[in-house]
Amino acid sequence: MKSKDTLKWFPSQLPKVRIILGDAVVEVAKQGRPINTRTLLDYIEGNIKAKAWLDNKELLQTAVSVLKENQDANGKI
Repeated sequence: MKSKDTLKWFPSQLPKVRIILGDAVVEVAKQGRPINTRTLLDYIEGNIKAKAWLDNKELLQTAVSVLKENQDANGKI
């Protein structure tokens, strides 16, 4: 299933999802890791269980879904 089939998507969520992805990019870069879909997914999925991120769970799921779809569409095997 695609994220559009499993998640409620509202256009008003787009800025918040972009902020989550942007924060993930900054944190991954601070760690000195390469910035790619895999490292961003690792970072976000690792922090979903963090207490501060729990109130944005739907937005986090949307961000993860967007990254996974991007990886499926553009990733190399």
